[in-house]
Amino acid sequence: MSNFMSIDEVMKNDMLRDFVTTQPKNVDPNSTSFMYYVRALFRKAMSIYEFDNIPDNWDYDYFISVLLSQGFITVTDTALGVLPLRCGISGINVYNHPTTVIIANPVLGNLERTIDEDCTLIKIAFDYRGIMDTVYRYATLLSECDSSISVNLMNSKVAFIGLVESKAQANSMKAMYDMISKGEPAVFVKGSQINSDTILYNHVKENFVASDIQILKRKIMSEFLTEIGVNNANTDKKERLTDNEVEANDSEIQLNGGYWLENIQEGIEKTNEMFGLNISVKLKNTTNTEGEIDNVNISTAI
Repeated sequence: MSNFMSIDEVMKNDMLRDFVTTQPKNVDPNSTSFMYYVRALFRKAMSIYEFDNIPDNWDYDYFISVLLSQGFITVTDTALGVLPLRCGISGINVYNHPTTVIIANPVLGNLERTIDEDCTLIKIAFDYRGIMDTVYRYATLLSECDSSISVNLMNSKVAFIGLVESKAQANSMKAMYDMISKGEPAVFVKGSQINSDTILYNHVKENFVASDIQILKRKIMSEFLTEIGVNNANTDKKERLTDNEVEANDSEIQLNGGYWLENIQEGIEKTNEMFGLNISVKLKNTTNTEGEIDNVNISTAI
């Protein structure tokens, strides 16, 4: 198996190295949580577009996942019909755009096509980059929140710390704590073993910040949804936005979602023209019947 890492893998590793430094010894590392959020955030991004008249022989999940993760996908005629395929790009024209796609498919073999002559290239951005840097960034932030919550929950179990001078005294303290934990109605120890100088109390309630971190997670998720062009109820109930603030947020959302959509639509139009298709795409669930932008409730999104 090749040891070559893709650009996405390198980007993910760099992001983790920058954000994830020290790990609490007894708290599960971020890897599982990070990958969970990568999948969850990418799944949300996949769901914001609504395509109509996709050919029956196209695998839609393959099409949209390659387009968003890689940043582009080619459509060309093959022995199996007109298909969207993962590809590499090469060549350069006067505007620094690629001129050729190279396809390496396990069924179709190696193919080379010329863009706008015998294939089209659908992209989401001018730099032919996908959204994985955005997904990795917010997945890292959310997994860091989970790590902090885990640490806080672990620390909340420690109600007090006993100071001892010998192993025997430590064993006595442990036995006393075991009896209390088991619900013994009365526990008796030597008076010299327990006093205000030998017990340090952890103020569990005052140090419990997991609920605040949960609110922070909602704000991070809201920021991600805004960045991919999804309007959302991005404030706590305590907050009230002015009309100007709401309009500014809506404008940012429309800019973010509209930019990717315009690039995709441009590629779809060229594909329709070249191969006689009738595909269309729009943003899903972003406007209601009155033409106003609908909100996504982020409290149920994480």
